[in-house]
Amino acid sequence: MACLSERAPSRLRTLLQAPRTIRRFRDEESGVTAVEFAILALPFFVLLFGIIECSIIFFAGQMLESSVDDVARRIRTGQLDNSLTASDFKSEMCASAAMLFDCNKINVDLQVAATFKDLKDPPLPDPDTNTTDFSNYTFTAPCPEQIAMVTASYEWPIFTFFVSDHIYPVSAGSKNSAFKKVLLNAIAVFRTEPYPKSTGGKAC
Repeated sequence: MACLSERAPSRLRTLLQAPRTIRRFRDEESGVTAVEFAILALPFFVLLFGIIECSIIFFAGQMLESSVDDVARRIRTGQLDNSLTASDFKSEMCASAAMLFDCNKINVDLQVAATFKDLKDPPLPDPDTNTTDFSNYTFTAPCPEQIAMVTASYEWPIFTFFVSDHIYPVSAGSKNSAFKKVLLNAIAVFRTEPYPKSTGGKAC
């Protein structure tokens, strides 16, 4: 009777145990790293690409500002006089910014005003259509001792979509477009120096 009473708990434990096929995986850890990586890979790479893209956008914006500042300085000092055209301005910019930008897609505005308060703000994307209208951009080269503001705008494409939720997005063509862009603006405001007037440009 004692032997039977001892066997009963042993048989009960055997019945309550998981099947042998499942017990084989209980202490198996050879695939843990692969499983963990498969779970974390997607969010990790999305975050990594987002960081890289934000860095590239920041670098592109800095390069655009640097190019505009350089050309604006030459306009202010008279190296580029009132005979300057929008095409000439883009060519001067692209001498240093062509590595990142498509020069044909750079939108340039150069306005002259009597006072600094008369200068107009650059365009921003329309919140209803998520598009930017550059039709109001004009180009008027300043004469000596005039107040001027030059604006260069560029729609930079975004490939990591979640990045566009945290910056000012511009739809490519339509409001429902999945492809997004970010508007980069570089602005320089200055008063031109009293350099000798050009004979090849407009009358000052």
